[in-house]
Amino acid sequence: MPSNLTLPTDQPGDEKEALIAAEASQFRTVLLGESRSVILTQLFDYLLERSADRRAPKEIEIAMAVFGKSAAFDTSQDSMVRGHMSRLRQRLDYFNTGKSGPRLQIPKGEYRLILAPGPKDAEEEAVPPSESPPARSAAWRGLAIMFAASVLGWAAFFLFEQLNRGPSPLWQTAFWRPVAVHKRLPVIAVGDFYLVVESGPDGKPRRLVMNPLIQSGRDLDNYLTLHPDDFSKLHDRDIHRVPAPVATGAAAILPLISTMRADHGIPDITPVSQLSQDAIDSGNVIFIDYFAQLGTPRSPILQMSGFVPSQNFDEIRDIASGKVFTARSESAQNSDATHPATPAYGYDYGYVASYPGPSGNQILVISGIEDAGLSRMVKLVSDKRELDLLARQTHGAAAFEALYQVRTVGGLIFDTSLLIARPLKTEGQGPPVVRARNHYLPMFPKSGRN
Repeated sequence: MPSNLTLPTDQPGDEKEALIAAEASQFRTVLLGESRSVILTQLFDYLLERSADRRAPKEIEIAMAVFGKSAAFDTSQDSMVRGHMSRLRQRLDYFNTGKSGPRLQIPKGEYRLILAPGPKDAEEEAVPPSESPPARSAAWRGLAIMFAASVLGWAAFFLFEQLNRGPSPLWQTAFWRPVAVHKRLPVIAVGDFYLVVESGPDGKPRRLVMNPLIQSGRDLDNYLTLHPDDFSKLHDRDIHRVPAPVATGAAAILPLISTMRADHGIPDITPVSQLSQDAIDSGNVIFIDYFAQLGTPRSPILQMSGFVPSQNFDEIRDIASGKVFTARSESAQNSDATHPATPAYGYDYGYVASYPGPSGNQILVISGIEDAGLSRMVKLVSDKRELDLLARQTHGAAAFEALYQVRTVGGLIFDTSLLIARPLKTEGQGPPVVRARNHYLPMFPKSGRN
């Protein structure tokens, strides 16, 4: 399945085709940036390809084309296709919230993509693409404004509260103590995506594209060397995007750090792609990102960690037991149409870790497979009781990691269970060497997912 699938928009008089292509392009960019699951993008691409067919594809056809199953696959016993279809439908419905005019929909009980009528004034929705790609400085200025808007409000409130309060008791926990007492303020490193500009046949910018194999300008150069036909279509404009849950997590952690330090200092927030070597070598770094996208920090932590990302964005594997933990939506758990009222749980997994840096500093990781796991870990590291319990489970080790199961009901977090907590062995290894990069390490081999 091609990773940058788009229906042609230049067919004369074919307004419907153009609308489908425009909506599909916008939704696909959002899906790649927020869903964390390549399989959802592949499923959407397949439905988009089949949208012009009069006959909707059957469940077994989807299982074979998208999931690589054989003709013997029993769809009555395995709800994989139905579950992913429900997740994709939910993402599409959320994307359409508040929009006017025709919109893409997946009808309930069907496996096809349609252009459904919406409210009037659809012309207000159609915004022509920019005549020129955004400048480098403008892209990062927009990122800085996003952080300023979300972070300063939190900081102002909590700093005001500090006038009448002492240091937060969080500074006493094994997780936060290195940050609280270090002479330098930590850096909060947030995971960001690299986007390239794709131009159409006329050379004008058409859309922004996120490809897992292209996470920097250097990666783009390597990609174009292997795909010379794309040389005139893909362009580097140094555009990066921080997912909303990651930015929200950073905004929540920022005032906590200020309240636990004696100087009440406010840390800097920086995208992982812009993290400096000095920040890694000299101070504490707090990484906030999805597990499959940790990128740069995975280089040192893989020397000690007992977990690795699996071949799917929605999975994490425990090396010792070989067990794979898979995030599942509530719809995937309860996709049996014959029992629609049966309650179902969704499952996500959160990950936290702390390990020594190259100069006696500390590297902290706050992560999750999907949104629920990430947001729950942000709250967990804000709770002294939870951190004290974790410290007891890891015997007060300075280097440790933990995996939590997060259960959701109706989109809300229902409960959290600690599955694995263990010290990380650093004896005889010395502190890991951490290198700042301008791009992420590849998440998967180049022969893997696109």
